[in-house]
Amino acid sequence: MKNMERKKCLWYESPAKCWEEALPVGNGRLGAMVMGGVSSERIYLNEDSIWSGKPVNRINKDALKNLDKIRHLIREGKIPEAEKLSLLALSGTPNSERSYEPAGELIIDFDGDETCDDYRRELNLEEGVVLVSYKANGADFKREFIASFPDQVLAYHLKADGAKIGFTCRAERFHNRLDEVWADKDQIGFKVESGIGIPFAVRVQAQVSDGTVETIGEHLIVKDASEVTLFIDIRTEFYNDPGKGEDYLAAGKANLERISTKCWADVLKAHKEEFEEGFNTVSLELGDGVTACKEDIPTDKRLSALKKGEKDPDLFALYFSYGRYLLYSSSRGKCLPANLQGIWNHRLTPPWESKFTININAEMNYWLAESGNLSKCHMPYFELLKRVCKNGKLTAKQMYGCRGSVAHHNTDIYGDTAPQDHYIPATFWAMGEAWMATHIWEHYLYTEDKAFLADNFNVLSECVDFFDDFLIENENGELITSPSVSPENVYIMEDGTKGCLCEGATMDIEILMELFEDYINACKVLECDEKSQKAREILQKLPKIKVGKYGQIQEWMQDYEELEPGHRHISHLYGVYPGHSISFEKTPDLMKAARVTLERRLKNGGGHTGWSRAWIIGLWAHFLDGDKVYENLEALLSKSTFDNLMDNHPYGPGAVFQIDGNFGATAAIIEMLVQCRDGYVKLLPALPKEFSKGRVSGICLPGGLELYMEWEDMKVTSCKIVNKRSAKHIVVEVNGEKKELKL
Repeated sequence: MKNMERKKCLWYESPAKCWEEALPVGNGRLGAMVMGGVSSERIYLNEDSIWSGKPVNRINKDALKNLDKIRHLIREGKIPEAEKLSLLALSGTPNSERSYEPAGELIIDFDGDETCDDYRRELNLEEGVVLVSYKANGADFKREFIASFPDQVLAYHLKADGAKIGFTCRAERFHNRLDEVWADKDQIGFKVESGIGIPFAVRVQAQVSDGTVETIGEHLIVKDASEVTLFIDIRTEFYNDPGKGEDYLAAGKANLERISTKCWADVLKAHKEEFEEGFNTVSLELGDGVTACKEDIPTDKRLSALKKGEKDPDLFALYFSYGRYLLYSSSRGKCLPANLQGIWNHRLTPPWESKFTININAEMNYWLAESGNLSKCHMPYFELLKRVCKNGKLTAKQMYGCRGSVAHHNTDIYGDTAPQDHYIPATFWAMGEAWMATHIWEHYLYTEDKAFLADNFNVLSECVDFFDDFLIENENGELITSPSVSPENVYIMEDGTKGCLCEGATMDIEILMELFEDYINACKVLECDEKSQKAREILQKLPKIKVGKYGQIQEWMQDYEELEPGHRHISHLYGVYPGHSISFEKTPDLMKAARVTLERRLKNGGGHTGWSRAWIIGLWAHFLDGDKVYENLEALLSKSTFDNLMDNHPYGPGAVFQIDGNFGATAAIIEMLVQCRDGYVKLLPALPKEFSKGRVSGICLPGGLELYMEWEDMKVTSCKIVNKRSAKHIVVEVNGEKKELKL
């Protein structure tokens, strides 16, 4: 196996033909997709706070007065009537939240023809640099594109050895849906203030050597240059609030004035230092001891060969690194959390508005944050959660007459918490904020950051208060949710009636178990244990998880048939993963039933979306089945991955990019290498034989621990666990033997 320090990159022998083949860069707030054209270049620009519409109270004024009636209809089994009334009385008004939108495009037309030799387009994952190089007419051309975090700009550097660079470029947005365009000396730009929620401006400034730069009309024109750097600044009112005396236009102008005093070498150096320090904390090699590494083969050809049955263990390690790269690039610093597309979106009306879908997708985006040694990337998620909690208090009061805070299955840049869409299988689900809040305890477990826990304890407390009021008793004296759904599935009653609304869906029970246990544990850490008594009482009155007639975990309190047995959501297995309530050690019978559940899903066509397949991989890891882990990893890359390794999701006649599959599968690969459950660490719990040899460094474990491990022939050959926090004892299972260690 080659040295661990070899360069990790995606690379190709031709320019991208479509957006889904372009290569992404990002610094958390700013993002771009680079096509890498020769005679012309198109770069898609994003800024994470460009969203449609303004914040609005969408809470249905008739919700509270119809709540009891809806609950009675559900209890009486009158599901069609309950669902019809819910659509009228519970749906948000208007029914949809805001939508994420692109900033625009930078289009560059180069002087000269399009013929070239030795073309290479690559994304260096370790440096955060997209590189395009080629030869033409005896000259060498090199272009580098970065999203600089230190300088908060996108930067494109072009260099020619043996020739001069000339081009014309312009910035546009959907056939010039712009309010003002400017071009002066070495800068072009535009602003958009009407027809959008958050005003913004895009500026492009050229820095040239040995050449000239001028503007004509809205175009920037460069001639006879040996080197050119284009600095791209994007600013919005979301981060530059006029109410606080800030001006987004002035901020963008000032930033380009500041950076114009720097040379490309200094900007690139600062970018690489920050990127390498923050990102290169984990390294993974996967092999089988036989198959040679194929890093010298273009990434798209490696993916094509995998689809034809060829083995390529290192491609999965590259995919893992890419998942971490995407999170680091879309969620760091002062920014929003990664949405359905991270930050990379080229559509004015993207699928599902590219929002934060919180009935799994937004949460899945962050399953790798702690274990994947990207804990700081988790922080934008918690900042959004605070806004959700604030708005959720109004939703709890006005919709349900409850204390505390609640959010449904979607939220947006403003932290909207009212029900989204007229879509009964998902809309009327009150567990979104509760699921999001479980990440608070997860972050604390890994970091032992007591100040963070104290700062976010209010979110846990508000969620607990809501369910203290919202839960109702059933005929068995159990506390249940109502109304609810099991996202996003449909059941069939004995008389053939199809329904979604229900009482006490199994996933609700499992999330509440996590939420209340997290709250109780947080109270202990923060020495306010007296606050946890009510949570303990509620926890004892939650329904038990049931096993149905097929030996499966029941998805609902009644043992219904499913309309779609191969449904993409596997909500009732939340307790296995990412939850902790179902395990071999604590509930072996339920684990047996959970496996039956997953097998039934797959037998009936489950896993047909990338994010669902990623979840399935994580579940198989917890069933300790390495063969199934590999089978589904291979299916993910073969069926649900674009050539640029971005996850694809079926949409209409084709597929669209949705980032959660990348993130979920990266997290699942960690779960196959190490699991921390029920008081001990298990090494290589679900290692496929296709990865029989390998090593990993920097994986994080709860308690501030880091894992360094090598293995061969499916056995751990060396292991080091580094303790970065207080002294502690841990139990580690290595090659089937449990060992107690004092750290």
